[in-house]
Amino acid sequence: MSATITTTAARTLATLATAEDDLTAARRREARATRTADRAALRVRTARTDLAEARKALRVAERTGKGVRVAGRRLAAREDRLAALVEAARIHKAEATAARRARRTAERRVERIARRAALAATRSVEKITTALGETTLTPAPEKDPVLPASEIPAVEEIEAHAARQAKLDREAKQLAKLADAEKTWLRRLPTGTYGRVTITRTPGRSLLDGAAVALAYTSRGEVPPRKSSRTVFKCDATALLADQAQAAAGLIMAA
Repeated sequence: MSATITTTAARTLATLATAEDDLTAARRREARATRTADRAALRVRTARTDLAEARKALRVAERTGKGVRVAGRRLAAREDRLAALVEAARIHKAEATAARRARRTAERRVERIARRAALAATRSVEKITTALGETTLTPAPEKDPVLPASEIPAVEEIEAHAARQAKLDREAKQLAKLADAEKTWLRRLPTGTYGRVTITRTPGRSLLDGAAVALAYTSRGEVPPRKSSRTVFKCDATALLADQAQAAAGLIMAA
């Protein structure tokens, strides 16, 4: 089971790496398409300015009666050029929009695969830790202290003990079932005092789910918080004590 989970985590991480590469390529395509669309929009604005000037020049030519034909041809050429630039700008804008949508889709895919990869990695760590704890970290169970063959009691005595154990075990199970039934009945009562009986409820303790916390931080691309232990303080006065002992010994010898 742990091997399967580890393989799944490795496969998911490989898929995540491919998705991240696709996202990088999508971002580059979006940047190129956006730059092209911006340049096309700038050419359209310039062409509109030129068209306005050509229209103004045609009006002047019509008032003066000079160069009307040339001004008309210039105006028609600039109108055609503006129409072509507007169509090109429309195409480039659509390409930029499609590239932006593709980039967003790639980002959502990376986020989705990253969550799956984090979950698979967490499960793999839990399985590996459990396996290590069961095989390496957990001490071997103690063996029952069995009697040597020379001290084994008679069969009759063994049978008597076995019979008493079976009887007591059966009675204990029956009493446990009866006690659980009475407890279930009493749990229906709200907290309070009933004659000489008091019903109380103590809230159960809660345990922090470390794996869930690590997974939550990992899914956001953050490092789970860790708390450092207190620094070890040590005062080494060996040399001082040695000097004091030497001085005391000198005073004793001088006396």
